[in-house]
Amino acid sequence: MTGRLWHPQLDVYDAIRRIAGLLSLAKSDTLISPERLYIADFYLANPPLLHKTHMSRNVRNEFNSLEIARPEKSFVSYPSAPLLFQKMSEVQKQAFRTLTAKGLIDLDALENGAVRPSPTGRVLLGERFLPLFSADEVRLTRFIVNSFVAADGDILGLRRSTGLRRIGA
Repeated sequence: MTGRLWHPQLDVYDAIRRIAGLLSLAKSDTLISPERLYIADFYLANPPLLHKTHMSRNVRNEFNSLEIARPEKSFVSYPSAPLLFQKMSEVQKQAFRTLTAKGLIDLDALENGAVRPSPTGRVLLGERFLPLFSADEVRLTRFIVNSFVAADGDILGLRRSTGLRRIGA
């Protein structure tokens, strides 16, 4: 009997679930660009790698309260963050295109560089996708979208603190 190892980072359906959760748990005043969304999704799929990022003291204290295992203490061994981020690229883009095509993303906001749910999307994402999150995952998602990726005013600061950058995000 052969088994297959499932990698949520490379599963389009799980990426849709994660992105939907990020968008539904984001504060209404949080500005999320597509690149910020992809970085947030990357860390939601790979929370131990948050230990290797730079954070302000307040954000780090909030992160430490989540009690995420360090990468070296987790069951999975991780490649370098930039390599895994690039490997996840097409999966994230496909998930984002799916949500957009279904009318769950506000196209007017997207034209202005911001990603937020459409009015229909806000209801549907909260009702259909949030129940798929555990309580710990909800706490982690709120931290990532409202504290971690929102902490830096510009995308350059987030790129510097994470080492992640995607050309043509």
